[in-house]
Amino acid sequence: MTRTYSLLFNTLFAGSVTLALAQACLAQPDPLLTAARARIEKIRKSDLTIAVRDTKGSPVRNAFVQVELTRHAFYFGAAALSLGKHKDVATEALYQKKFGDLFNFATVLCYWQDTEPEPGKKNYGLLSRQAHRLHEMGIRVKGHPLILAGASPGWAPTDPDIIRDLTRGRIEEMVSKFKGEIDTWDVVGDATTARDAQTGLGGWARKVGPGPFTIDAFRWARSANAGAMLVYNDYKLDADFTSLITEMDAAHAPVDVLGLEAHMIGCEWPLQKVWDTAETFAKLKHPLHFSEVTVLSDDPSADHSKVWASTPEGEKRQADYVEQFYTLLFSHPAVEGIGWWNFVDGDWDRNPAGLLRSDLSPKPSYDRLLDLIQHQWHTSENLKTDRNGIVRMRGFAGSYRITVRTNGKSTSINSDVARGRTVRIVISLP
Repeated sequence: MTRTYSLLFNTLFAGSVTLALAQACLAQPDPLLTAARARIEKIRKSDLTIAVRDTKGSPVRNAFVQVELTRHAFYFGAAALSLGKHKDVATEALYQKKFGDLFNFATVLCYWQDTEPEPGKKNYGLLSRQAHRLHEMGIRVKGHPLILAGASPGWAPTDPDIIRDLTRGRIEEMVSKFKGEIDTWDVVGDATTARDAQTGLGGWARKVGPGPFTIDAFRWARSANAGAMLVYNDYKLDADFTSLITEMDAAHAPVDVLGLEAHMIGCEWPLQKVWDTAETFAKLKHPLHFSEVTVLSDDPSADHSKVWASTPEGEKRQADYVEQFYTLLFSHPAVEGIGWWNFVDGDWDRNPAGLLRSDLSPKPSYDRLLDLIQHQWHTSENLKTDRNGIVRMRGFAGSYRITVRTNGKSTSINSDVARGRTVRIVISLP
């Protein structure tokens, strides 16, 4: 999402919103949420059997087995927009802690005009530092975006053929350079409207059409990192999006994930719309990420042209909606990730869309999400093996640390548990 695009959204919705409209925005249907908990139990968990054996392969009974989820398979993420930018060491440390306590996935920005402000002069410093730090924190990283037609440096040529060659070089260089630290990429964003951009990238899209424009980019990215997760991201969630993905699939373009933007500036989406959106794009048979989510904590009836502030009432509304939104999407089988956009008020634009206030104090929405992700949707079990040396349980899909204690000794292993599968793990004691 470009700042220009974001500012356009803010301009459109900065005027006063009537109280009646605000109340209509808050009206949410209940039936979808009523069944969500059962769906989560069914689709997000797996059956796990752990067998403990001694050095001779015999069952070890009455052994204590601790099973702890260390990272969800689901991508709970946010844009790490101000990571590494705080001058005060303590403030930066607090930002990183708040981010790491909640999320296992992060978006870092790599707009062309920022990474190459002058021809041939690459500026990867901040991107490298952010990616490296997040990698150290055990957080998966996504680069955003490799191509966005409306976001290119002023020096970029307007000739479609020249810009195509330059873009290929940029994609192949960045994807290969950051392999191992950034292995997920928003390869192309908003290709459905790329032809409207008065840039060289827009000219290339006008010349060949959004399909070839996007297909080429994905093939270049795949050639640079065969194991990368490649995402197509768009805000225009309509038939044009569907047509583009259908064309890409027919050409066997290596798109792995569809990113659906949901910037709710002015009014939260009714939950029925959220569900219907997931249902519609699930038909394309690709995993879905709700990739850029914005929900405000403002007073919708205030005059935002003067001050666009977070309010106690707005923060409660935001928290209620966030809890419902995440619960609903976590219960949809096609959705594999949710990415919040403004982690902190003021990170991107002046609207109060953060989970944290500008002083990094948590809003109720942060606390609600923390409770969902780290408590309600967390697996932590302390069990004892039966006479056959076995424990059985059901847990959320993800990465686990399993520790066995018996006779004053302990053995630990790490293991991944995929969702919807029956997993058997054998632990042999030394």
